[in-house]
Amino acid sequence: MQNVVSESINSTIMWMIGSFVFAIVLFAILRRVYGPNKKLLQQGLPGQARIINVYETGLRINRNPQIGLVLEISGPLGQYQTETKAVIPMISIPQFQPGAVLPIKIDPSNRNNIALDIYGPQ
Repeated sequence: MQNVVSESINSTIMWMIGSFVFAIVLFAILRRVYGPNKKLLQQGLPGQARIINVYETGLRINRNPQIGLVLEISGPLGQYQTETKAVIPMISIPQFQPGAVLPIKIDPSNRNNIALDIYGPQ
């Protein structure tokens, strides 16, 4: 009987450790894929983006929606259109409407790689 209890405790501990490791790895992947690029925010070229279109992607992270944005970019690399996705706080949704102008940082080596600079200095 004690052997059965010991095996049950061991498997529960292993399940908890596995779940914890999975959560850490998942968080790291989501942050890398959906989080702002800190290096780009610090070293990117400043510009402005006028929102042309906003659409839902159906993804939510911590109850905050990921939205798709079609943007008209104005900056040192010219004026052009690009598209990006961003997870935004629910309370910030009114800021993300067509016609709104947002500060951005532009990757000088790939002008379509942008980061929304809506939270100020990182």
